[in-house]
Amino acid sequence: MRTFRALVVLALVATGFSACADATDTTTSDAAPTTSEAPPTTSDTTARLTYRHLLDGSAITQDDTDRDLAITHGTRAELRLRDDYTWSEPEIAGPGELVPVTPPDDAGYVAWELVTSGPGNLVISATGTPDCGDADCSQEDLPFAVSIAVRQP
Repeated sequence: MRTFRALVVLALVATGFSACADATDTTTSDAAPTTSEAPPTTSDTTARLTYRHLLDGSAITQDDTDRDLAITHGTRAELRLRDDYTWSEPEIAGPGELVPVTPPDDAGYVAWELVTSGPGNLVISATGTPDCGDADCSQEDLPFAVSIAVRQP
C-alpha cells in the first residue's frame, strides 16, 4: 500500500512539473518561424473555402468550386458537373488529364475521370452555360475551378 501511495505522489509531482513546463514562456527574439501542417482556413470571402483530401473513388463536384483539394498520385477521382448546364470542355493545367466518362442514365451530371501523371499542383476549370432551352433564361453562367495538390503515394 505504501508503494502505491508513493507512485501516486510521484505521478502527481510529475504532472505538476509538466503543467509548469507548459506554462513557462519560452519566447525568444531569435525564434525561428514555425510551419504548420494544418490545412488552409477561410479568413474572408475571397479566400479558398476549404481543404479536402480526395480518397479513391471520390467525386469532385460543383460544390468544390474554390476549394483546395489534395489527392495521392494513382488515386482515382471523378469530376462530375451538373447536367442542367452545358459545360465547356474542362481545362486542366498541371500533372494530369481528364478522360470523358459515360455516367449512368439520369445521373444528373456529366463526368470525366482525373488521371494524374505525377506529383505537383494542378488546376481544373470550366464554365457552365444554363440549359434553358427556348425559355427566357435569367440564370448566369456558372464558373467552376479547383486547385489540387497531387502528392506522392
